[in-house]
Amino acid sequence: MKVLFISPSVRQSASSRFPDGIPRSISRNFGIYPWLGLCYLSAYLQRNGFQAQVLDTEAEALTIGGIIRRIRGYRPSCIGISTMSFTFLFVLRLAREIKKHFDLPIIVGGPHISVYPREVLAHDCFDIGVIGEGEETFLELARLLSGYGEGPVRTNKLARELSRINGISFRTDGGICVTQPRELIEDIDTLPFPAVEKLPLSKYYGCNHIRPYLTMVTARGCPFHCTFCSKQHWGESFRFHSAERVVDEVEYYVKRLGIKAIDFYDDTFTVPRQRVNRIVSLIKSRNIKFDFGLMTRVDCVDRKLLNALKDAGCKVIAYGVEFGDSAIQERVNKPFELPVVQEAFRLANEAGIRTVGFFLVGHPDETESQVSNTIHMIKQLNADYVKANVLIPYPGSALYAEMLASGRLKADFWAELTKGRLLPIRALLQTKIPLRRLVSLRNYINRIPYLRLGKSNIFKVSKIKLLQDIRRTAGILLGSYFDRKV
Repeated sequence: MKVLFISPSVRQSASSRFPDGIPRSISRNFGIYPWLGLCYLSAYLQRNGFQAQVLDTEAEALTIGGIIRRIRGYRPSCIGISTMSFTFLFVLRLAREIKKHFDLPIIVGGPHISVYPREVLAHDCFDIGVIGEGEETFLELARLLSGYGEGPVRTNKLARELSRINGISFRTDGGICVTQPRELIEDIDTLPFPAVEKLPLSKYYGCNHIRPYLTMVTARGCPFHCTFCSKQHWGESFRFHSAERVVDEVEYYVKRLGIKAIDFYDDTFTVPRQRVNRIVSLIKSRNIKFDFGLMTRVDCVDRKLLNALKDAGCKVIAYGVEFGDSAIQERVNKPFELPVVQEAFRLANEAGIRTVGFFLVGHPDETESQVSNTIHMIKQLNADYVKANVLIPYPGSALYAEMLASGRLKADFWAELTKGRLLPIRALLQTKIPLRRLVSLRNYINRIPYLRLGKSNIFKVSKIKLLQDIRRTAGILLGSYFDRKV
């Protein structure tokens, strides 16, 4: 049995019918990244005797017509597609087009179906949905479908067998069935490295623009509880690879695949501290030479750790600060006092690590004066880059559940979108600040690092390593003046 996993194009999804809150000038200039979740599924199936491959439509800039041609060339027995909430309309359009050309089972997974398993399967272009963690579930499905033979799958005829597989949704003659939840994999060190070898590695790049480049995720879940973050997919669990497993994977990429730069895409890479200390020690003892970046919180670093990270090859650290107003910080369960934030940025700068500050505007309770407090905070930080987004309340987050329960949202925006009915964006955001003004504030925040007198990023010649750095600076600056979309 041959399985083709398809990752949807984030750029096509976000630039067409539904925005993701990220200005186009930012999303265009901060990288193209592999869809690691599908790479893990592909590797897990390969370990168990199945043929599997990932088609990265973003990296290869494929249109839907191009995707159809690739499917025809690969001749799979089954299609797997992952979707986030803001990519769902694109995935729905893609799945319908695939069904016009091929009578193949389409299995859909990812964060969005984990929230709306029935609504997604109401579309007959999807045959089966995978809810939550996918490796063991997809393997059971592959074993079942491979025994069923080639060609179309009629899930109503397989209802008895499918009902025994935990963590899926499927159609039967009586409607849509959702099976029992799948237990999470307790020891994620047992998983193989994600199958990245056949990806177009030369097309990926991150903030540093160094290639070949990859991302890694060394943990699943997060120990913190920010109200705007959707945790439906992993639940409240926090599982992480051992330091040895992390460095084994790094070493394979660097010494076998020739990777020169890696970004660790954990929500909070520096937790737990003992593990990150061990990772740094192993990188140095094995003499692994590569550049890397990471994301974390300002209250999860100190001078000793930052210096050790720098010595191991860390070039960029991104801090998720989000808001500078104490009342809004409390509302999102992420309170940081200004001295703590300043210290984290200062220590990173002193260690020689470039800094990125992640910020949000548009909490439903946020006023323009509170956004001004965020702007005031940012101006005290001397961050190399600032990435501000409009806050999008996503399904599965405590914020979205609160907006529904309080009646602030008159309808379940994401459920309606899943059904194919796209409501106006204003129906979702419910902000006190007018949308046009909100976008203007976001854009202003994104150009703050370029406007500091005597400290502007434009004049940081020592930090311009490649022509792409100049292009990115120009793109972000121009976009911050002319981008009008949420």
